[in-house]
Amino acid sequence: MKRFYIYLVSLALLALGGCTKEPADVLQAEPDYANVELSSISVVMSEEEGTYTLFVSTNRVEWEVQEQCSWLDVSIEGSSITLFVDRNNSSEGRMGVVEVVAGADPDVARARLKVYQQGRNTQNLSKMATANCYIVPTNGSYLFDASVKGNGGGDGNSRYIEFEGTAIENATYASLAWEATYDGDKTRSTKIIHGEPVYDASKRAVYFSTGEMEGNALITLHAADGTILWSWHIWVMNEEVTTAFANGFHWMDRNLGAITAAEGDIRNRGMLYQWGRKEPFLPSMAEYMFVPSHSYDDEGYLLETEEEYLAIEEEIVAARTLANVINPQVGDGNQQWNTVGEVAPVALAAPGNIDYSLQHPTTILGCRTDIPIGEYVFDWYLQQDLQGKGSVMQQSQSYLWGDGAIDTKYKTIFDPCPAGYAVPPAGAFDEVPDGYACTYLGSDWQPTEYGWNWTSAEGLHFPSSGNLDVSGLMGETGEKPLYWSGESFGSGNQGFGKAAMFFEAFDDVYYGIYPILDSAEAASWFSYGAKCIAASVRCVKEMK
Repeated sequence: MKRFYIYLVSLALLALGGCTKEPADVLQAEPDYANVELSSISVVMSEEEGTYTLFVSTNRVEWEVQEQCSWLDVSIEGSSITLFVDRNNSSEGRMGVVEVVAGADPDVARARLKVYQQGRNTQNLSKMATANCYIVPTNGSYLFDASVKGNGGGDGNSRYIEFEGTAIENATYASLAWEATYDGDKTRSTKIIHGEPVYDASKRAVYFSTGEMEGNALITLHAADGTILWSWHIWVMNEEVTTAFANGFHWMDRNLGAITAAEGDIRNRGMLYQWGRKEPFLPSMAEYMFVPSHSYDDEGYLLETEEEYLAIEEEIVAARTLANVINPQVGDGNQQWNTVGEVAPVALAAPGNIDYSLQHPTTILGCRTDIPIGEYVFDWYLQQDLQGKGSVMQQSQSYLWGDGAIDTKYKTIFDPCPAGYAVPPAGAFDEVPDGYACTYLGSDWQPTEYGWNWTSAEGLHFPSSGNLDVSGLMGETGEKPLYWSGESFGSGNQGFGKAAMFFEAFDDVYYGIYPILDSAEAASWFSYGAKCIAASVRCVKEMK
């Protein structure tokens, strides 16, 4: 199709009044700056050859249309513009940008229109179910339902649904928050999502295409004023996910967000999650490397002299510095990562800091140390109930990833797993005896160079993917696995001990929590159980 530009110049007649006033009565007129608006800011067209018409509103007599796509042409008639597209024979969707420019330098206004044409055989990712995460291969064209939050299920007694509902209303446009691969090559990150995502208001769906690189991305949906209404994790990989059965559950063969299950490959790390949040965070961008450790006897006593201990400790610090490297990749996304220094605000009423977390999908929300409860608050959620004695504030119970019970539907709208999968519920790794903080998992787990294998689950590998600790610092990559489940312990008055995970300590594997008895140790890297830690998730098949 031949490309062309069409320019339109309209004439305007001005009527002048004959009334005169004294200078003191004359009001200063507002500056008449150029303005231009379109009836749509994004358009989705099928793969077939076709047209689409929209309208232009401007306060200038001169305006023009600019486009630079070989498959897209524009014609103008009156105050409307019509788009013409060729048939798209590719499996990928394609993105074009049309600009309407009103006025003349230096007083110029621009309106930008995103035109997305679907690829051949565009796949509807929400055909069977909606979720916060969708698995897709490279070089494809996709859409997902953007009218409902997550799976539209419960909210884990946070009362979020009571205040905000499950439907997404007043959506205007979609954008790419970030995209990233599992290495330090930032140019590769730009090839995960091809072009930009587009929101189709008529279908209440988001359309996007994947590029040639495997990786992860986050697509956000916005209101007209920029408010983020919801976000979705796009997990791009070409390997088929398999499962293995253990302890009554079918387990994914890889971490949530991992590109491979292969041992020692940094692409096996997957994403990191603060407990109860659906937004993923990036693991270390460094290759796996050996981190020395101290030697202990069977009773836990150190087998080193003081001189040997100090020398090994120096090696450990140096190795950890190389192994734990914050990944700042965003690709062509419009967000920036903030993993250190942000502290969640105090929320005195339901639904706590959930809305704040939705508006800050790339920000780690740290634990508070300034609330007068006598100890640290190990939580980002912070729904405070003023029910304590005197001035003591108590942390509300919250089951943002379900109540952990295996005999109920436990997947919530905040669950980060893809459709058909969920965060492991109570007892998924093992049962924790009453009165204990954790249980020893024993010989079912065998250590490898950079993780552990679960022999009862056909030898599934659980890599030591590292975590972001209570201060937002990267640590333990290649050393100790830390995996969340949806299980809760105790009253959780400080937001601690509310989630179960398994971890390695002194060459053993446990499931439960690591009890903090002294609040002075709260900022230590081993404060397992703090909900503001970002750790790995291994999804299980959802129980029906």
